[in-house]
Amino acid sequence: MTTPNTSQAIRVHQLEISPFCDKVRRVLAYKGLDAEIINVPMGELGKLKKLSPIGKVPVVEIGSDVLVDSSDICRELDARFPSPPLFPDAPAQRALVDILEDWADESLYFFEMTMRFTWLHDRQRWVTEILKYDNAIMQKLARPLVPYLTKKQGTNQGLAKRSEADILKELTRHIASLEAMLDQGQQYLVGDALSLADISVLAQLECIAGSSKGLPIIENSPNVLAWMARIESMTGGPAIR
Repeated sequence: MTTPNTSQAIRVHQLEISPFCDKVRRVLAYKGLDAEIINVPMGELGKLKKLSPIGKVPVVEIGSDVLVDSSDICRELDARFPSPPLFPDAPAQRALVDILEDWADESLYFFEMTMRFTWLHDRQRWVTEILKYDNAIMQKLARPLVPYLTKKQGTNQGLAKRSEADILKELTRHIASLEAMLDQGQQYLVGDALSLADISVLAQLECIAGSSKGLPIIENSPNVLAWMARIESMTGGPAIR
């Protein structure tokens, strides 16, 4: 990787298994940018409000500038470090990248969140994973809270109100749509080069693949599997599953 100028040294405050943090890390890897990665304990997320009023990760510092929200961060990184680009030149293709990123962030995200942190099959593993940088007291106190708060968020959004069978049926439809998009030997989701659409969708699918019920759906989709491997190879490799 190339090393940024000292005046533009990059620091990423993150939760390691967050798809939005994975998204930002992949953008950095694709652009060949080094960054200091700071894994924030769950119990210390509130301290990020000193940097960002929303107190959520990822938070990226570039020199003295502070960036929040993964979508805004990725666009700012693309503006400051434009090669290789995250967006195609054609306006219609740029619009499609925006739409696919939003679909990943606002729809697929609730699948991975519900499946990893609230379903009995996987929640013990993933709650342990998300709390691994916390002290023993916090791990004990937060262990029952993480599934509860995740379920509450998913219920407010709507997906977590549905049965497991309905959620898996809907997820299968989403993955089938991706499979169809890639059915004609298409290498990328938009145009003939990697874009933010590929990175955003991949980051969510990596998390869905970390669910014992989500992985078989992805494994039954050969075009999606090949595409995932391709994008992983260009953006830092597979995520934690």
